[in-house]
Amino acid sequence: MKRLASILISVILFFACIPLEESHAEAVSGKRDFVSYNLGFVCKIPLAMQEKGSIEDVSARLEGADGSRIYIYSQDIKGMSPQTYIYYSNKQIRAGRGGFTMLNERTTTLANSAKAYEFLYQRDIIENIENDKNIYFEINAVYPQFNRVLTFWVKTDSANLDYYTQMARDMASSAWLFEKGVKTQRAPYVQRDIDLKGKSTRLKIGKDSMMWGIMHPHNLDGADYTSNLAPFEKSIGKKFEFLMTYSDFNNKVNLKEVQEVYDDERVMMLTWQPWVYIDKTQNENIESESDVLIPEIVKGKYDDYIRSWARDIKSVGEPVFVRFANEMNGDWDPWCAWFFGKDTELYNEAWNRIERIFHEEGADNAQFVWNPHDRSYPDFDWNSPHMYYPGDEHVDWVGLTGYNNGTSFSGDVWREFGDIYQPVYDDYMKHYREKPFMITEFSCNEDGGDKAAWIRNGFSSFANMPNIKAAVWFNQIDTRWLYNIDSSEASLNAFKESLLQNPLFSLKNVYKEEALQTQDEENIQNESKQQQEKTESQKTAKK
Repeated sequence: MKRLASILISVILFFACIPLEESHAEAVSGKRDFVSYNLGFVCKIPLAMQEKGSIEDVSARLEGADGSRIYIYSQDIKGMSPQTYIYYSNKQIRAGRGGFTMLNERTTTLANSAKAYEFLYQRDIIENIENDKNIYFEINAVYPQFNRVLTFWVKTDSANLDYYTQMARDMASSAWLFEKGVKTQRAPYVQRDIDLKGKSTRLKIGKDSMMWGIMHPHNLDGADYTSNLAPFEKSIGKKFEFLMTYSDFNNKVNLKEVQEVYDDERVMMLTWQPWVYIDKTQNENIESESDVLIPEIVKGKYDDYIRSWARDIKSVGEPVFVRFANEMNGDWDPWCAWFFGKDTELYNEAWNRIERIFHEEGADNAQFVWNPHDRSYPDFDWNSPHMYYPGDEHVDWVGLTGYNNGTSFSGDVWREFGDIYQPVYDDYMKHYREKPFMITEFSCNEDGGDKAAWIRNGFSSFANMPNIKAAVWFNQIDTRWLYNIDSSEASLNAFKESLLQNPLFSLKNVYKEEALQTQDEENIQNESKQQQEKTESQKTAKK
């Protein structure tokens, strides 16, 4: 009751008629200009606020001594109204999703004459987060002349709410905008070898090659993946050594299927999505919090289940790729921050908790793949894929996903391979160049263009993206989208020819460890023999 009373008092004070041009006494003592050339704004901030973890071209991040944070987003709104950005961003909060409650909202005018929309909301404190900040305040200041909204997003607690809300108001009132700086930076050229060893399987991808994988229709609960795939592989003359499948948070690891994959000298990626199937046949409009699991994972509700997965992965003893909560920047997924207060930090907390549990259980053979979609929905800065990155120490691979949807549905647009992947590749190389990349799933629809040409041109483009070490084709019809390789004879032939004739595409990457050790020894002996012959030849030439 004391905590509730404290919050209610803070809300009353928050919406009291405080002159916006008068700063909180502590906040005004010692200020400096904070300038972001990339985001195109300047404002006054207290000297006590330190910039930590800002992301170039996405957000500025300031942190106070108590751990409260202020994120600043300079959102372009050309082509939409400011209300679309502001109210769509807060739609799920206003609906009470993810355990968040909207406490109040208002419209005001700042001292710099900008119209502003303010929101105050909260969630329960999560005990597993040290010094958790569970109260959120934001100001959205509208600048029509720049087609921009400047958002100051505060994450604090009840004890510091008044201080930081007034600080954010002062910052917003002191802000002025200018054109965003444009940084052109060529993606660095990176080549790397991949060499992952298990108890009997070894995955090797040379620096001048990449591996092919597939997501082929199969029974997710069965053990028929390789048997279903074999006839298709025979028809195109290619064995896919990298297989991808899906699981929600209801299922255990399908160990029988996984083991059969490795017995067949292949490697597997498990796409592990944090949602639980809900039967909506009785009421298709039902909304259930059982599908917004990220806050629950952070609270520890799923620890036992996660540990069971970690133990199963460990028991495999081979390199197993774990792609957790992929496409998190899409509002079609309930693990998008749109469903839990726009707080991408909670996604990172969930990811890091899972990764830590895996290490505690000794599942160090797991390769964690972090994988946004190439386009954010909504396409707002707070939902940028970079806001979801858990950190280099928690990620093994960076995944890229983008589809050419073709024109089967209204709103779909035909996109060439290079238009999809070159921009995202260049962007990710600026941020994550220390990690190997893979295209975790991609495909091209038959409708709207020349799929065969798309395949040929796209596959030749991999030479310009040497840090992509694997690519997985999504070989399945999805409603009207004809993503299957054999959607037409022309597409099938283009795939076969491109796959088998391109020297970049390695035909063999997965080996039984003993066979590869023997091969390595033979290679060493051959290299030694060649060196001896070269030396003898040089000696003979000198004589």
